[in-house]
Amino acid sequence: MLWFVLSLGTAFFSALEAAVTKRWLGHLSRWDMLACFLGWSWLLFALYIMIHGWQPLAPAYWSNLLFMVPLNMAGTYLQYEAIRAAPLALTMPFMAFTPVFMILTGHLFLGELPTVWGVAGMGLIVAGSWVLSAGGNGSRAFWEPFRAIVRERGSRYALAASFIWAVASVISKRLALSGDPVYAGAMFFVIHNALFVVGLFALRKASPAVLLRHPVAGLASGFVLLAHIACHYSAITMVAAAYMISIKRLNGVIAVILGGVLFKDPYVRGRLTGAAVMASGAMVIALWG
Repeated sequence: MLWFVLSLGTAFFSALEAAVTKRWLGHLSRWDMLACFLGWSWLLFALYIMIHGWQPLAPAYWSNLLFMVPLNMAGTYLQYEAIRAAPLALTMPFMAFTPVFMILTGHLFLGELPTVWGVAGMGLIVAGSWVLSAGGNGSRAFWEPFRAIVRERGSRYALAASFIWAVASVISKRLALSGDPVYAGAMFFVIHNALFVVGLFALRKASPAVLLRHPVAGLASGFVLLAHIACHYSAITMVAAAYMISIKRLNGVIAVILGGVLFKDPYVRGRLTGAAVMASGAMVIALWG
């Protein structure tokens, strides 16, 4: 069950990452926020590589990395554009479809197929995430994201990002299996973050000065990302990728709790039904998947 504990750690740290970034960097433009977050986390990943020295990685790591870097950039861009272009209630439900898409991508790229119980658990997590986003506001709120897919560009971006993450997640497992999992993840983000941040500076989407203005917030969010990636890359080597990502999607439950504590979200109580459905899905996967 170590994979389950590490997957829960991934869910916790990914939710905390979003909360920390929103609380301390949320006042910045989306590009400055990304530059600060990715720039300072690059330093931490680079320090990890330096401390552990050069470690061998399978030749397949580098070919997968070449595919993964632009994929990860595209997913990040689409996700942030989705959040910018439409309300969260109309975008985040579609992010929960990643495990469903991974039934296909996991089979194509890794030869993995979940059991019937595993699919049932994944379905409960997706349904629970949808109810979670509705926030207890009635049937109209529940069906609104379906209506929005036609008229809201942000909803379509979110669905596209969800599919990209379904591909990226299975490629991340290939990376993790190419050597020490945490080292493989750190090496990826050293390269990915450097290219992303330098690209933002070159295109004048962000300024290098933003890194100097927010060192504490940047380092705090960077440490959380480091913990997130360490848990993710370790867990995904131990179990079918779709199961691990399904448990990671419990970050929606944790985000609701953090939203109530840090941002005084008034809809926490109304979201408890969705949280309970997601938790039941996680238990089905853990016990019978």
